[in-house]
Amino acid sequence: MLSELAANHYFSGHSLTRDLADDLHSCFSRKPSVEVWEETVETIARIPEILATWILEYKQESQNFRLLAIHSQSNIEIPIVISKYSLPCHHVVDSNMIFEMNLLGQNSFFQSLGGFTLDESRAMYLGYPIRSDIGTVIGVIGMVVDDKFKHKYKNLKLIDVIADQLSQELIRFKNENLISETLNTASFVKHSLAELFRLLSTQSIDLMVVCRNYLQTGLNLFGLPLGLIASKVGEDWEYSLVEGNIHGIFEGQRFSNEEAKFFIPNVPSSARILNQKSEISEHNVRDHLINLNVSCLMEFPLKVHNQTIGILGFYGFRDQKIESIELFQRVFELMGIGLANTIEKHNIDLLSKIVFLEKEYPIH
Repeated sequence: MLSELAANHYFSGHSLTRDLADDLHSCFSRKPSVEVWEETVETIARIPEILATWILEYKQESQNFRLLAIHSQSNIEIPIVISKYSLPCHHVVDSNMIFEMNLLGQNSFFQSLGGFTLDESRAMYLGYPIRSDIGTVIGVIGMVVDDKFKHKYKNLKLIDVIADQLSQELIRFKNENLISETLNTASFVKHSLAELFRLLSTQSIDLMVVCRNYLQTGLNLFGLPLGLIASKVGEDWEYSLVEGNIHGIFEGQRFSNEEAKFFIPNVPSSARILNQKSEISEHNVRDHLINLNVSCLMEFPLKVHNQTIGILGFYGFRDQKIESIELFQRVFELMGIGLANTIEKHNIDLLSKIVFLEKEYPIH
């Protein structure tokens, strides 16, 4: 298909066209994917009518776009990960076709891209699908162009060629990421199971040591800076054990009237995971954590004899997120169940010793 980019007069002369064709030949020559994305947007941006261009990967499982590269004459801002429906690119995914939109009066469009400005009367948005081998949309080439762009057939043909070339590169990129994620998942599962086995196999008569081992292991596994065990003390709660260096959270810290914020309605014995700022509010998270700018959390109720005696929790702050919610939740719940069983067994052992002592040394 690159032969269709032979020298012609659809730009300003032969030399620019040949340069663009050479760029396309070179940028897909087994370079790292990051370089391919950057060189591609730079190549597209050399077309005179292009005002801005970007390449997005579409992640169907999360319904999000991931920014791969951007080139712009204006201060356009696109987050690295953005919801599918936050950009007009979603029309390309939903229709599996090229989408165009006149930008006159489209204030929401400009706001979604950081509020940049240009001559709206002559500007258009164009979205081109990048398709997989079976025809599904796996990415989008987005562009803000001068209105004259779409009237030049060779312009459109050039983007078709680029989208076709990007298809194979994006497929390879996705496959490599999938393999990497699978290997990372397998490694995490192997490591976490080994750590859980170690925790369950540890023999210690000191329950505080056991609990600290669980907290320290959780911090290492989940990559969050704060781990704690909260327990009920009379009518109040307190942080009995704290691991991590977060100013404002300390052992012995008490709080009241917030018990309901520990539990999930109708799901009394599973982990509660919040991973979005929008999910966190004063109604479901303790006030002092909100004041410290908590961004994500995992909490599990520790039950002994069907009674909740404490909460095992791990927390992230500012912009931190839990990397793999489903996988982390399974490991976290196994950890919580193991700790609860250890506490229960410890209490039974302690009770047995007391009964033994009473029989051996009866009190008269």
